[in-house]
Amino acid sequence: MNAASHNTAIVDRAYPLTLGRMAAWMRATTRLSASERAVVVRRIWNDSRSVQPGDVFVAIATDKDDGHRYAANAFSAGAIAVIVARSKLARLSESERSRALAVTDPLSALQRLGSRYRLELDLPIIGITGSSGKTTTRAFIAAALRARFSVGETYTNWNNHLGVPLTLLRFGGNEDFGVIEMGANHVGEIRALSKIARPDIAIITNIGYSHVGLFGGLANTTKAKFEIAGGLGSSGFMLLNGDDPRLRAGARRLGRETVWYGTSPRCAVRAENIAVTPDLRTTFSVDGEQFELSMPGRHFVYSALPALYLGREFGVPVDAIAEVLRTIRPVSLRGGIERKNGAAFIVDCYNANPSSMAAGLALLADVAPADKRVAIVGDMLELGRYAKQLHRALGKRIADAGISRLLAVGEFARDVADAALRAGMNGSSILTAPDANAAVEPARRLVYEGDTVLLKASRGIHLETVFDRFAEGNT
Repeated sequence: MNAASHNTAIVDRAYPLTLGRMAAWMRATTRLSASERAVVVRRIWNDSRSVQPGDVFVAIATDKDDGHRYAANAFSAGAIAVIVARSKLARLSESERSRALAVTDPLSALQRLGSRYRLELDLPIIGITGSSGKTTTRAFIAAALRARFSVGETYTNWNNHLGVPLTLLRFGGNEDFGVIEMGANHVGEIRALSKIARPDIAIITNIGYSHVGLFGGLANTTKAKFEIAGGLGSSGFMLLNGDDPRLRAGARRLGRETVWYGTSPRCAVRAENIAVTPDLRTTFSVDGEQFELSMPGRHFVYSALPALYLGREFGVPVDAIAEVLRTIRPVSLRGGIERKNGAAFIVDCYNANPSSMAAGLALLADVAPADKRVAIVGDMLELGRYAKQLHRALGKRIADAGISRLLAVGEFARDVADAALRAGMNGSSILTAPDANAAVEPARRLVYEGDTVLLKASRGIHLETVFDRFAEGNT
């Protein structure tokens, strides 16, 4: 097999995706000539700034912008065609219309295209969803399988209604496996993604409060995550976190073949003897074999276990899997440890919900003595009517975890701070800030050499700003 093409400059397609096939599968009208229809497509983008020669641009209209405005930019960058709405063809010049694939709705056409192209990909797809840990689990699985096979995977963070079909369309058809991440914040969305990707193995990492305000409650969150089974083939199976009670209950109702991973005796792949070492690595054992992760955090073990199971299942040597786990680094902004001005920062600023906050605080307790623990935490977004309650619970959890100093950032900073104070934390050790920029100066006052700092918030808070600017003005 050729090397995986998901990050190569030119697509080496075993199954040629031509403009003609695209037009037929999307039921598009076009003025392209027969020779133009035979041209093989390089990449498909919904951002004209990413277009290179040989690519196709799909014009997506959203509440904030309309991609049809950028069709000319895409052609200037070398696009060989654009996918546009028939109702907006008049916005294009005459020469641009001659290279247009006109459809009723570009988004629906893109999804239909991705779904149809999936049928031509003769490879097993591993689908991953869950409230947290999706990206890290996907990265671990892809790396473990890549020790022996060619693997395509979700491109960057493309895990939604646009990203899943775009990712599939980046595959060349010469991969041995595909690993596709699926995210959503409303009931029904993952079912649609699963129908497009048609996974052979479906993984749910956990059920938590992420996006609970949009889902409308944990019952709906659970229902939404199990929608990943909607596109699962009849011979496919679920690979689930056996330590999550909501997943156990949901699996019983679903009745699909299930393999469990976790730390409890019910799990077919079971981690034992989990520990965080003084040099900030995580160790654990499975079936008597010792494994090591390059990053600290017991929660990372839950991302490693599916990778270990699937690697062994598909014949990757255990020592090769162990080497992958030992050397793989955390995905950006998802728990890596960085050092600045003599302090260690756990930079985990991509996503936050009560479960992942608890994991971060547990990590902080594992790696630092009580008087050196600092928590700089920002808002957990999309919690809806649960927001105040869950931020107050976070404040109590911070106090109970023996955190020495706290800086709470964002709209709910006061709720976190007041709850920590009521739970017994020293008031002089608690600061608040309205946003990440305003938190920089308080952070400089709060953090000392030798401290370990948890930086944790939802992506919209941009809490990494505190780390980026921490040393400014310091001598």
